[in-house]
Amino acid sequence: MASQTSSRRQFLKSAAITAGAAAAVGFPAPARAQRPKLVYWCYQFLKGSDDARAEFAREWAKKNNVDLQLTMVPWKEFMPKITAAIEAKATPDIVESGGVELRARGQLLDVTDVYKKAEKAEGGWIGPSSKIMVEPDGRVHTILYGLQGFMTIARNDLLEKAGLKPPPATWVELLQWAKKAQQPPRVFGIGQAISNQTDSQVWEDIMKSYGPRIADDKGKRVVLGDHKKEMWEFLDYFEDVWKSNVLPPGVVTWDNTMNNSTYQAGKVVFVFNPVTISLWLEANNPELLAKTGHYTYPKGPKGLVQPLTYASRSIMKYTKVPDVAKQFLLDSTAFDKMNKEMMHSQWAPVLKSYLDFDVWKKKPFMKGLVDMALKGEPQSWPDVFNDAWREQSTNCTVSRMLQRLVVDNWSRDKAFAETIDVLNKIYTKYA
Repeated sequence: MASQTSSRRQFLKSAAITAGAAAAVGFPAPARAQRPKLVYWCYQFLKGSDDARAEFAREWAKKNNVDLQLTMVPWKEFMPKITAAIEAKATPDIVESGGVELRARGQLLDVTDVYKKAEKAEGGWIGPSSKIMVEPDGRVHTILYGLQGFMTIARNDLLEKAGLKPPPATWVELLQWAKKAQQPPRVFGIGQAISNQTDSQVWEDIMKSYGPRIADDKGKRVVLGDHKKEMWEFLDYFEDVWKSNVLPPGVVTWDNTMNNSTYQAGKVVFVFNPVTISLWLEANNPELLAKTGHYTYPKGPKGLVQPLTYASRSIMKYTKVPDVAKQFLLDSTAFDKMNKEMMHSQWAPVLKSYLDFDVWKKKPFMKGLVDMALKGEPQSWPDVFNDAWREQSTNCTVSRMLQRLVVDNWSRDKAFAETIDVLNKIYTKYA
């Protein structure tokens, strides 16, 4: 198997990006006289990763005699920009964000053939990758190149000083460790927002590890009210966290930068964040990075809930160069290309061959991403990732309920009833 994989990699590296190779893998090569144009919108977030993807795209276009128009689009602007482009009938050929959302809107080209070719070339998809890409009818409209999720990021030095060997196995144990290892007011135990920002999504993840879920298996009917017993167990845990004084002052008003900056300043034992927090440490505070551990979430009474988001490439259905775009998507997944790119990226692996990347050896702090990819589930799990779930998540519904308890001093029943009412109104819009 290893020799076949190696041969395939050599083939992709030396031939797939040429016109002859394009025909060999099943996508007709662009005619030299035509010189097709490919419009590519890149997801912009982390400079090293952005530069690596842009460099590959430019080299690929030059070698394939393709005119490339590349635009870097900041993550927060991507969906509004592509929505406007659809309305104006001026869409790019390839986009790097919004794959699931655009698929639901019927805006993407079927790329099941690309999915199968990448799967065969790189030894198979891993973790929740296939669950995210493959639709109930077996078709694929977006190709993943990375997974990402919030991890447990911990001050190993402070834990070990307190006689603890990370990582904590359960959320209850994490709280116990936070209390034991913290040194307030200089260092608090848990740097987690309870605010109206998307980083507060962590509380929904913890809640689900206690058993509650928001909607039924079809993602249509709100069922949170059926889980009152499990919800009360979760709220018992939350109130223990709140009363233990392990949270820094002001977490109910934190924005999405505060857990990063608080940890990077050495003021907290645990935070929950993507590995980007440590990529910053690598460049700016390697001493603190050496004291930092990276782990999957702890388990709740009902098990591990480790949600993962994704990075993907999709082809807009309006493209005039579908074969060129498909070849670009396929070549973008090749081992050698991604091995180079991942040295500068924040992504967990999506294909089996990616488990052999140099980054896991050269940057030990990134190895936690492999474990996370293998154990994780698609974002929103066990709920269905749809427009209703996404709206309630953006609304920070669970965090707002917690704010009602600790800021507004509401009773559990009152806060729970309001939450169910909000969820029903949201899900009814999409039923």
